[in-house]
Amino acid sequence: MAEEKDVNVDESGAGCGVCLIKPWTKEGCIGDGTYNWLSLCKPSMPWSKGGVEPPMFLGKDAKLPLVLSLSMGLQHALAMIAGIATSGGMLIAGDACFPWQKDSEMCAAREYLVSAAWITSGILTIIQVFRAKILGTPYYLGTGLISVMGTSFTFLPIARDMVISSIKEASGAGLCVAGDCAGYGKEGYGRFLGTCMVAALLEIGIALIPAKYLKKIFPPVVTGAAVMLIGGGLISAGIKYLGGGVFCAENNESKQAAIGFGPQLCNENGDVVLSYGSPEYIGLGFTVILMSTLIQFFGSPFFKSTFIFWGLMFGTFIAGVASRTAQEGDKTVCSAEPDAPCIGGFANAVPGKAYSYFNSAKLDAAPDITFLWTTSFPLGFAPEYLLPLIIGFFISSAETVGDISMSYEASELPTDPAVSDLDSRVQGGLLADGINSLLACLFTSPPNTTFSQNNGVIALTRCASRSAGFACAFWLILLGVLGKVGALFTSIPICVVGGMVLQCFSMVFVSGMQMACQKVTRRNSFILMLSLGLGLGVAMEPHLFEGGGGFSFYSNNLAHNYGFWPKKSTCEVFPSVTKTVDQSCEYAVWFDDGTVNGSTTTFTSGDVDSDTCVGIGGTYTPESSTKTPTESCANNNGFCCITYDSSKKMGRTTLVMILKTPYCIGFLIALFLNLLLPEDKVKEKEVAGQVATA
Repeated sequence: MAEEKDVNVDESGAGCGVCLIKPWTKEGCIGDGTYNWLSLCKPSMPWSKGGVEPPMFLGKDAKLPLVLSLSMGLQHALAMIAGIATSGGMLIAGDACFPWQKDSEMCAAREYLVSAAWITSGILTIIQVFRAKILGTPYYLGTGLISVMGTSFTFLPIARDMVISSIKEASGAGLCVAGDCAGYGKEGYGRFLGTCMVAALLEIGIALIPAKYLKKIFPPVVTGAAVMLIGGGLISAGIKYLGGGVFCAENNESKQAAIGFGPQLCNENGDVVLSYGSPEYIGLGFTVILMSTLIQFFGSPFFKSTFIFWGLMFGTFIAGVASRTAQEGDKTVCSAEPDAPCIGGFANAVPGKAYSYFNSAKLDAAPDITFLWTTSFPLGFAPEYLLPLIIGFFISSAETVGDISMSYEASELPTDPAVSDLDSRVQGGLLADGINSLLACLFTSPPNTTFSQNNGVIALTRCASRSAGFACAFWLILLGVLGKVGALFTSIPICVVGGMVLQCFSMVFVSGMQMACQKVTRRNSFILMLSLGLGLGVAMEPHLFEGGGGFSFYSNNLAHNYGFWPKKSTCEVFPSVTKTVDQSCEYAVWFDDGTVNGSTTTFTSGDVDSDTCVGIGGTYTPESSTKTPTESCANNNGFCCITYDSSKKMGRTTLVMILKTPYCIGFLIALFLNLLLPEDKVKEKEVAGQVATA
């Protein structure tokens, strides 16, 4: 039977009492019929008056029958698996699959990383949903709410930068074989994981700060700004995926300038290779958005709470049945035409042949069952990225404070300060977040955090029971263990993924907006104005602090030569150009009458020597060669330094990473302005008006 009220389970026992009601009985499996399934599954109609009757409310300690618990947990899992897959390694490893920055080992780990991210999120969700008091201390571990864990979007740009930089450095040093920097991208990812483990100690320390100071550091305007900047900074990536892929979107002009022909083709959409922004890509991406919109019109609460997943599945289905007939001059991926010459990662398509947007090679090769550590990465430490990652954990902490507050409110727990235990739940959630992020890195997955979209699932289904949180963890682990499911996600065309992640990132932005607008004052408006202005500004124009930007081809040359802090200023030993001067003899030209005609002639015959040259009245120049250092990078994809000054390079990487990452620079501005700007004095008239309104 589904219980509507809390039963005050003793949380000192980690809340195990909510798991099942009368297990192994009919009532324990399917309930006694009191739960109104129709309210959860009845479709809505746009013309219906009054809307659909909301489901009955289930409190955080309500015991649910097994079927209901699994159904509620499935909604939470479906609401987040796509976001976990993209930020949990699919996009990170995908950056190593391009011919220009290839690491075949890292690229092959993409399917594993998706599965590992789901398994990790499930395990860590169990820790977060449990609420256990640490013996001998006033501290808790976990929120005791449906606080579902997932890989954090905050660290996605830093992880991608570390993997790509590691590959490019290996390529520039001549360590790659036939263009394949095998293993070097994995080393970069291993350094990311190791550095995150050190930086995660910050969040663990933040969790031990008294609540009154946490409220001062992380008020809604700061947490909201942080979450908005995470979403806003990644929306541009969603648009790039929608048009065919990030790499081809960023490098059209750069490739043209460096190589002389273009455009840069997209190779992440099955066997169909087109330029960025092709209508075929955009059309497939919009099928996801169309289905998501239709679900909002006609869907039941179950479908509305999981619309992201169903939209992605519909787009995947369309991509699976669709194909494109090649025309003269078209390209395809090399695996589609193995007998044709492969140049730059592409082969000539056969005119008149139909090519699919869905390539099942990864799905066929994936194992049926997988688990953590079937693929490993060498842990390392990158001091130049430590400060940006520390800032990332600071931002993640701010996001977690806001998420837990929203979960607490959605769970309809008391807000009266006299009886509210929100502060201890925030402390427990932050501590679990920090420990879970450290564990996630040990599990080969990026740091984890609470997912804000699950608060919307709680509000829509009106189920706050933690048994649904445990069921969600079960589904996540199950999906991760089934290796074919992870491979399926990595086989989805990136333009279809773009239709999904664009909505995910926009949803994150809207969640931040809801947090930030809880208390709109002149002071808070100024904080938001400045932090969002600079944060979203660098998202729109990433070249502001890094010359040509962090892209490829000619852009890397520009980043070496120009910008806020050019790379060349951190170089110790530049490559030299050797100039060779052949021996020569310069002598005067005479007329037949014995007069000089005013000109000279130079000859470089191998027979000439200094004596002969002097004998005819010439000037002899011996053979010589000189080496001149070349500081300017002309056309070498940014590889224009032999040896860097390690301390200067670390300083530049740290500073540029902070300045060009929207939520780093924007969050720091919001944080410091909030601590430094004085609060506005509230007028008595305004207070009276607020009381009267209340």
